[in-house]
Amino acid sequence: MNSKTSAVDSSIHAEPAASLERADRAFAGGVAGEGREAAAARAQLNRLMGELQDVRKQRDEAFRALEQAHQETLFRLARAAEHKDGETGAHMQRVGAFAAMIAEAMGCPPEYCEILYKAAQMHDIGKIGIHESVLRKSGPLTSDEWRLMREHPRIGASILAGSEAPVLQLAAEVSMAHHEHFSGAGYPQGLVGELIPLSGRIVALADFFDTLSIDRCYRKAHHDAQILEMIRERRGQQFDPRVVDAFFSIVDRLFQAREAINAAEEVADMTESDADWWLIF
Repeated sequence: MNSKTSAVDSSIHAEPAASLERADRAFAGGVAGEGREAAAARAQLNRLMGELQDVRKQRDEAFRALEQAHQETLFRLARAAEHKDGETGAHMQRVGAFAAMIAEAMGCPPEYCEILYKAAQMHDIGKIGIHESVLRKSGPLTSDEWRLMREHPRIGASILAGSEAPVLQLAAEVSMAHHEHFSGAGYPQGLVGELIPLSGRIVALADFFDTLSIDRCYRKAHHDAQILEMIRERRGQQFDPRVVDAFFSIVDRLFQAREAINAAEEVADMTESDADWWLIF
């Protein structure tokens, strides 16, 4: 083999090797470039995810603030309805506290008792739609006036309906059901027994207990002994027996709670709806 042939052979063998080396360098550069692009993409994605979380947090905070404002507006509307009926905010709080305490005595979860405390305070919000001439009438109501009065549960439920907030959903349920009787003789739907929501059965008794202890335009307050006897007589008729039994199991605490709330009313205008119900006495 001459020198020229050897040079050609060497050139033939060297060219593929050089090509492979160039290809390797190009591949390595490409991989490195793709790695940098992937890292940049991941960094950008992380930034976007962080921004999205911030937006969601701001949105949730705005929704909570809006819901809180909505609840406060409805609570104040309920207070206005009580004032139309000659009552005070203390009646609302007493009914809320009694309802929560009875629910606790029945073994309801603490979360339910807390929500019921607030929801029960809006039980008569529908009276905002009833004229004061009917609410404050000192004599017996006419049949037309009575029919109008019996609509306040539906009015209240319609005011409270449509919210996704658990407390307002429960408040709407309470408003509709708190004048139903266990026997089916109540209104506005004439529900019987456990077809009446538990919240309504509890608030029915809590409201009865408190309302009879207050002077009204059409009657004087009843003595406590009379009220307790009336509740016993209505066990299984107007009131759920289980609710009545729970009531009497804590009746001394209920009287203590009533006195504590009444004492607080004498020294301050009670405008807050979100106090802890178990700390009021």
